[in-house]
Amino acid sequence: MRFLTANELATVSSVSKLWNETSSSDTIWRGICLRRWSSVWRPWGYSNATMEAKDNPAPWKRRYVIAEKDATRHSLTKDELVCYVWRFHFTAQVPDDDGTFNYQYVRFVATRDRKGRNDSKGFLHMEQGYPPLRYCLEERKLHGKSIKVIIVEHFPAHTMTRRPDWRWEINNMHVQLVSMHEDEVRSLHTRHSLNGSLCMAFALIQTIGSKEQRSKETSSC
Repeated sequence: MRFLTANELATVSSVSKLWNETSSSDTIWRGICLRRWSSVWRPWGYSNATMEAKDNPAPWKRRYVIAEKDATRHSLTKDELVCYVWRFHFTAQVPDDDGTFNYQYVRFVATRDRKGRNDSKGFLHMEQGYPPLRYCLEERKLHGKSIKVIIVEHFPAHTMTRRPDWRWEINNMHVQLVSMHEDEVRSLHTRHSLNGSLCMAFALIQTIGSKEQRSKETSSC
């Protein structure tokens, strides 16, 4: 059964009580989860893979259901917005000869409320030479529905969506931002003799991380 898909297991489980118990095996579902997650971007990260942690008490079948349900969500939380690094480029930008864009790597940094929690507003930190840009995560009506958008300074509202590979995408008519983990940027920094964009992105991550740590230490005093 370990080679069956999740849908096939669901069919098998209805055959009999014995098959239902067998098809719910944690070992089988662990294999299904890891195969599935190896083909998508895992929003919970790699260095802190809570969904894959040995001390996670949830059965692997339950973890699969949680992850698949989350992948259908199309609205970022204020905490998710600030925990990722974002690969940024202008949509009107002409790609390089190899078909890729000269990306920037940027980050949203929220202001904190009195209890030290992230606000729904803060600053978008670009690369050197760009001043921090004010942003706000808010709800707006679109075609009669209430949706979350990101307002950056005076620019057109940015909408968010979930890509088939589970990455988050933020865009308006001018720009596109795609979610990445810090580990991914660090990996690029390690593997390549990098362009200035990634070097500055790596420095930005370290700088912002240090500032956030000092802020936490100060608020806990």
